[in-house]
Amino acid sequence: MNLTEEIRKYRRTLIEDDKDATESAEEVRLETYGQEVIIDLHNVNPDFFQMKHVRHYAEKLCEIIKMKKGPIYVWGDDKSLGTMHNPKADGISCVQFLYTSSITIHALDELQKVFVNIFSCRQFDADKAMKFTMQHIGGDLARFHNIKRQ
Repeated sequence: MNLTEEIRKYRRTLIEDDKDATESAEEVRLETYGQEVIIDLHNVNPDFFQMKHVRHYAEKLCEIIKMKKGPIYVWGDDKSLGTMHNPKADGISCVQFLYTSSITIHALDELQKVFVNIFSCRQFDADKAMKFTMQHIGGDLARFHNIKRQ
């Protein structure tokens, strides 16, 4: 099954199983369509830059912000696995699909930077997301934006 088919199957399952579907549809009708949080971290601990840690962070973040998870995809160059090709540009990327949108993570080992974007049409606690990110990943907070999408 390819990615598109997997996402379609997942969405059909959620729509059939989701008891909060009416609530989610109501939230979309509000003046604000959604919310996007941008978190940039610098000087991140080198121990974080492994696919297993990026995956674990994404999965736990869903619990913290109370989002229903969909498929997760993690790929890239993991130094611990010996897959680095271009250390200045390579890193680990992750997309954690949500019922209401997605979380994307880009972790750049050689730059010791991590970039996180959370978008959802369902409101969530941006401060909780930022605090959890700081505790879980560490490093210095370089940028934090909580944007209301219209």
